[in-house]
Amino acid sequence: MAQTNPLISFIIPVYNEEKNIVGVFRDLYEVIRKNPTWRTEVIVIEDGSKDRTLEVIRELLHEYPQTRLIEHSLNQGYCRSMRDGIRAAQGDYLMYIGADEEFDCSEVPSFVNPLLADGEEHADVVLGVRWQRNAYKLHRFFISVIYIFLLNAMFKLRVNDYNWSQVWSRDLLNSIEIRSKSLFMLPEIIIKAYDLGYKVKEVPSNHRGRRWGKSSLNMKIMGYALLDSLRFWVSRSRPSYNARRSSAAEIIAADS
Repeated sequence: MAQTNPLISFIIPVYNEEKNIVGVFRDLYEVIRKNPTWRTEVIVIEDGSKDRTLEVIRELLHEYPQTRLIEHSLNQGYCRSMRDGIRAAQGDYLMYIGADEEFDCSEVPSFVNPLLADGEEHADVVLGVRWQRNAYKLHRFFISVIYIFLLNAMFKLRVNDYNWSQVWSRDLLNSIEIRSKSLFMLPEIIIKAYDLGYKVKEVPSNHRGRRWGKSSLNMKIMGYALLDSLRFWVSRSRPSYNARRSSAAEIIAADS
């Protein structure tokens, strides 16, 4: 059942995106302004960028003072940024948005509306699905397809996109312990949502591709994600597995 006027936290981890972050701020806040009944907060995690990203964000804060900025003095990686954003967020729902402008923020309502709906239309988790990835180079497209196929085969699911913009309920995040320290972090949340019976909805999403900069994704990063997925597959196969965290466990596993 939908909550009455829930708070929605938008979490944006940022690293070396000085030319893209301005558009993300502009487009996201335009959507927020067009939906005045929403209760929202925006949390940006600046992960020790080596370019002018931090300077640009500080300038943007004059125009968007309601933004909460978390600064990392040194680059600590995507997972640490996500964890810090989740910890800081106060929302009933948390939406992850990339800082590279590949996601079109005008689509945010299609992610938020299922959270606000009642009955069969309501969802606890909303996943964006890139049905067309025209901006991908051929090798990256095949890597993505193989990755999704492997995860679905391993975990016996039919998820069409594991690593795009998505929204999770706070209740879900409070119920699980996130152990992954790689890109498998998002799939881990999704799998545990299914394991615990949360209602998951997929919505179509456009993949625009980068206008500026270069993706940090490489085979080493994908290798870590696959290794994490294998570890979780082993853990999930054991009779003792329980997706719900123990009362003594931290909501988000420590990075050490």
